[in-house]
Amino acid sequence: MDSAQALLDHVDDLTDLELAVLVSLVAQHHCLVVASDDLLDDLASELALIVRDMFSLSYIILDRDDLRSIKTFGAAILDDDNNECDDIPHGSDIDVESSGMLHSKVSSVNFGGGSSHFVDTQKLDTRRVVNVIIAKNFNLAHQDVQIQALELIRKRRIYSRTTVHLAPAVFLLLPLVATSSKHIRLNKHLVRKAHSPCTQSSFSQNDRIFMSHSHTLEDGFPNLEELDDATNSGDHDSTYSYSRSPSVRRQQMIASRRIDAKLIEQLRAHGQTATITPEIRRYLQDIVAFLRMERGVDGGVSPYATTLFLALAKYLAPLHGIDYVTPSLVALAAKKIYPHRIIMATPARERSTQYGTDLASARYLLEDLDPDKVIQNVLDAVECPT
Repeated sequence: MDSAQALLDHVDDLTDLELAVLVSLVAQHHCLVVASDDLLDDLASELALIVRDMFSLSYIILDRDDLRSIKTFGAAILDDDNNECDDIPHGSDIDVESSGMLHSKVSSVNFGGGSSHFVDTQKLDTRRVVNVIIAKNFNLAHQDVQIQALELIRKRRIYSRTTVHLAPAVFLLLPLVATSSKHIRLNKHLVRKAHSPCTQSSFSQNDRIFMSHSHTLEDGFPNLEELDDATNSGDHDSTYSYSRSPSVRRQQMIASRRIDAKLIEQLRAHGQTATITPEIRRYLQDIVAFLRMERGVDGGVSPYATTLFLALAKYLAPLHGIDYVTPSLVALAAKKIYPHRIIMATPARERSTQYGTDLASARYLLEDLDPDKVIQNVLDAVECPT
């Protein structure tokens, strides 16, 4: 797509997953995706098609076996052929990309005294981390692997036995979590650990997953279905010499929907300059205050989460064709920022037990209560500015 206006003309045609990846790239943060157990494989394939075809990014899909140790994780996320992606200009990310030339510059230096000491550049490990890591059942990954992922997010590099591998300027971690295991939370440094005390000093290492999204069967997998249709059509038409190649038709369709780095930079700039009035800012802060005091909430509503809450509300504005934040955008941002952060209290830690409520009553009050219901209750309770 050539411009932000062209994207706005077709934004309604984007799927929920395409929008989730787009917002993550614009915000330069990471997104957790939740789906039922039987959909995880198709979900991973759909996301892979999106990042490859729409954004021209390299990717890797990680299974449980890739998440058992740091060694297997590190080997899986390194790409031998990602130089093509590195050649794509990324605007303001040029400085980061230039630092990625460290290996090539060092490899060309002769540290020996004679011609017999030239370095064999073919033996240097110049692999780099892929642009997008799609990790299935990441909440079940070994704790060391989750900590390694945190370091990769924070420092943009990963160590092997022989060298340091840099992450590209455009880098996303997309953890996929099955609904049956979503109660098993990510490492406390990625999202808040249940029943841990909330302190600002320790929270600088938390909240590394920007937002979460829930994908259902009704949302479908359009890109995967289109690929299957093109493959089946190609098999059917292969006997006709004058038939138009389905792969060509698909490539033309992909080209018309491709979103380049320049457009993402433009959307990011528009989002950062989006206007938020004092009334809307107060509405946002009221939601935060009500969430902290809501029944059943035991933590997760941190100051840093509030910063990301505001950032997401602003980044959503240009995708709706406006340059200001509305109450509906604030509500939408709340539903994406907090579900994976909110920690539900146990009956023993329910706030009213401090004032005489017995455990049986607290257990009844917390029954069937989850983060999504908590957020909706708060949105219903907080007065919306007009």
